[in-house]
Amino acid sequence: MAKNNSKLVTKLSPLIEGQVPDFVQSEHPVFTSFLKHYYQYLEAGRIIYTGELDYLRQQTNTLEFILHEDGERVVTETGTGTTGLFVTGETITGATSKATAEILVEHGREKCLYITSQQKFITGETFTGGTSGATGVISSYRANPVQNIQQLLEYANVDNTIYDFLDKMRDQFMNAIPETLATGVSKRKLIKNIRDLYSAKGTSEGHKLFFKAFLGETPEINYPTERLMRSSDGQWTVRVVLRVTAGANVLGDEAINQVIVGQTSGASAVVVSASSFSQGDFAVTEFILQSVEGTFIDGETVTATSNTRDVDINFVVSSQMTVSSVTNDGILNSTLDTLNVESLGSGVSEVVVEDILTGSVSDIIVDDVGQQYEVGDTITFTSDSNDTDISTATGIVSVVGGGILQETGTLDDSSITADTITLEESTNI
Repeated sequence: MAKNNSKLVTKLSPLIEGQVPDFVQSEHPVFTSFLKHYYQYLEAGRIIYTGELDYLRQQTNTLEFILHEDGERVVTETGTGTTGLFVTGETITGATSKATAEILVEHGREKCLYITSQQKFITGETFTGGTSGATGVISSYRANPVQNIQQLLEYANVDNTIYDFLDKMRDQFMNAIPETLATGVSKRKLIKNIRDLYSAKGTSEGHKLFFKAFLGETPEINYPTERLMRSSDGQWTVRVVLRVTAGANVLGDEAINQVIVGQTSGASAVVVSASSFSQGDFAVTEFILQSVEGTFIDGETVTATSNTRDVDINFVVSSQMTVSSVTNDGILNSTLDTLNVESLGSGVSEVVVEDILTGSVSDIIVDDVGQQYEVGDTITFTSDSNDTDISTATGIVSVVGGGILQETGTLDDSSITADTITLEESTNI
């Protein structure tokens, strides 16, 4: 796929001399030069800018300037009032966009520059001349006819359209969004990704995106329920539950209103109620206790006197899960999945996955290297997942065509690095 470019690459002006007949070139060189420069004009872009130009003038009541032999005004040196005098042939660079272009014609008196086409300049940004060091602020950028015709479709591409057209795209796709952005936020990238903000509208993530993009701040989201006082919401009683396994020919109801005593721990409590149920292949008895003294131990035997028979009855304490913490969250789990818990009570305890937190990419293996990539290119990774809360990952191309990793050493060996030795072009191994 051809890479979109904000510069005009296919030009006609270099072909003029080859298309004009030889007798015209030899007998009418001025006409040939005129044609070439005319097409250069059609392919150029025009920048209107603001900058300081201090002209040398006479000390007369009438505004009279000192002129060169060619009729141009004499400009004072840089630093004495003049900062916006550019030089034909030098390269200018935008301070914010980092876009570059070559000056074809400099027209300082009109604050106008004709440059090689470059659509990435930003209206309002400062640009600097590479040779003269002059600076100016861009008021507008307009392409000339040939560039407009050849790159007409690029104007619909937010990556390559001229900056002034971004306001029209904003009116189309971001009409309800503030025009002022936070420092460092790219208007081009925001227009491309505004759908993510619309999709998250009304959620905490949507609020965070909004504050970052337009105010440059990371908000802290608090919900009203976190600081809500509910009437009669006090927890006045807490049930104390003990799960046990009844001995042979023993029923849990026989321990109701009786005192149970742990034979190992010495703990004691009064049984308020009892219920029995099956857990897997095991029969479990659950006691509700009160007046608990001490702590019962998992696996110990507790005894009581039967309320229906004048004999001692035995139970074995079984552990149960009250709270849990995850030390290794594993992989490939989904919400509402049921997970078994080993070595707990009857061995058939289970937990349910309530939520899965977001993660990150820890390793990347390139299966197909593709072609035409250059060092420094930004690569965006796409996902085959149907999840909607996945953030797009990006990477930077650091090596093209293969490379050799230098030998690594100990951390205190400063002479050995982890840099990559890059192969020359056309090298075969």
